Amino acid sequence: MRSQRFHAFQNLKRLRDIVTVMTRHGFHPMMDMLHLTRAMSVKDRIRRRKPQPGAEELTFAVRARQALEELGPTFIKFGQILSTRPDIVPPEFVMEFLKLQDSVPPFPYADVVKALEKEFKRPVSEIFSKIDETPVAAASIAQVHNAVTLSGEEVVIKVQRPGIGQMVENDISILRYLARLAERYIPESRIYDPTGMVEEFARVIRREMDFTLEASYTARFRENFEGDERVFIPRIFWELTGAHVLTMERVGGIKVNNVAALSEAGIDRKKVALLVVDVFFKQVFEHGLFHGDLHSGNIFVLGPERIALVDFGIVGRIDAPMKQHLADILINFVSEDFEGLTKVYQRMGILPDNLDKASFESEYYDVMLRYFGRPFKHVKMGELMLDYIRIAARHDIRMPRELLLFDKCMIELEGLARMLFPEADILKESEPYAARLYAERLNPMRVAREAATAATEYADFAMRLPRQADEMMKKIIGDRLSIEFVHRGLEDFMGEIDRSSNRLTFAVIMAALIVGSSLIIASGKEAPLILGYPLIGVVGFVIASLLGLWLAIQIIRSGKF
Repeated sequence: MRSQRFHAFQNLKRLRDIVTVMTRHGFHPMMDMLHLTRAMSVKDRIRRRKPQPGAEELTFAVRARQALEELGPTFIKFGQILSTRPDIVPPEFVMEFLKLQDSVPPFPYADVVKALEKEFKRPVSEIFSKIDETPVAAASIAQVHNAVTLSGEEVVIKVQRPGIGQMVENDISILRYLARLAERYIPESRIYDPTGMVEEFARVIRREMDFTLEASYTARFRENFEGDERVFIPRIFWELTGAHVLTMERVGGIKVNNVAALSEAGIDRKKVALLVVDVFFKQVFEHGLFHGDLHSGNIFVLGPERIALVDFGIVGRIDAPMKQHLADILINFVSEDFEGLTKVYQRMGILPDNLDKASFESEYYDVMLRYFGRPFKHVKMGELMLDYIRIAARHDIRMPRELLLFDKCMIELEGLARMLFPEADILKESEPYAARLYAERLNPMRVAREAATAATEYADFAMRLPRQADEMMKKIIGDRLSIEFVHRGLEDFMGEIDRSSNRLTFAVIMAALIVGSSLIIASGKEAPLILGYPLIGVVGFVIASLLGLWLAIQIIRSGKF
């Protein structure tokens, strides 16, 4: 019980910090809408409408990114997840959230030793022969150290930051609370399912914090690229890996965004750009498993035509049907076949029943006219993809998560490729893979296989239909068929009615106490006195004053006055 109270207090303090930070960055109207200003201290509440100096000159998107960075690892990761949802997040926020970085001071080497000994249940001297005390990199969830195994192999160890698990869980519980407030006080937000978004985020970040899962993905990618000399994936040392510690082969090379070092090494940047793009499309269209966090810190150049990929904490999976859908989307996209694009979405089962196809295709056509016909170096693929996703969202087309992650990677890929080679054409690089998949679909053996599968499903449906129809008729005849009606949208209204009724009740009681106390004092009857006035009357006035003060505080804190 004491532990629960302690965590509740911690969450309240953290909530106050969150509200204060958001207010300081100019988001006080949102905090007012969520009825969260009551969580702020009195001093912060007084100056809540004065953002920090210089904040008003920045865009909302920049301020949001800065606020998330200030709030720490959980909110940085949440922003990064939001950057994969251009269907619900405005494009300027998507582009800004893609810049989110979680650079933090490293934690002490003594904590690294404790974490290793706790994970492997033995002294660190029996785990590694040498560990560099200075980290190679430090982030919010973990930091990385160079080390040497007892057998003399050079490795890097990724050690989870102490206490980060509990901190993330506390923040997730606060995010759930904020999502419920959004659904309650901002009805238009319900279409985006804030609670569902938080649950999806919780699932993603918990997976990212389980280093055994990242190790498994790394091993899988290494297996996928076995025999491909262009790509190096580090080997995992399973005996030195656990849920909070990851040990893998050390990777050298040059960071892909270090243009000066690449030029100094005599490496052709155009070849590197095309190689990175080709490797990504190979992951998507051949392996069905792709790196979901393609920023420059996760790609190293090992030679003129060889790269290394690291950090497989975020991974996208594409099944066979989705591969075909992606191929069709890219082909229709390039050929400007908007009707074909609509048919792809129809096959994916994501079109709403009330879709206005003519309007949908017309909007797509208008967008494409702005981009096609220009030299490709003047076309920003990121903006184009954000436009088409936004149109889909406007028509209530909900894209699958993996497709949105693919789009986010395409945006990152474009930025990376254009940095290395300004005229890089990433769509052109996708054509061979898309065309191969398109041709595969017309293969007679594949067509026969799919026809057999469809026939089996139809046969199964035909066998189940009479039994299900019979069960329904029995329920109807026996008067056992029930239909449940749920009236949505009354909860907030009823809550407001309850709050207003409570305040009115307190006001009536307060008025009665004032009137009654006044009559007692004015009656002049003998009674115990205090300061020359009847005691009962004075007590009545004190109680009425306290009730009035409490009522005034509640009204002021609610912001509705």
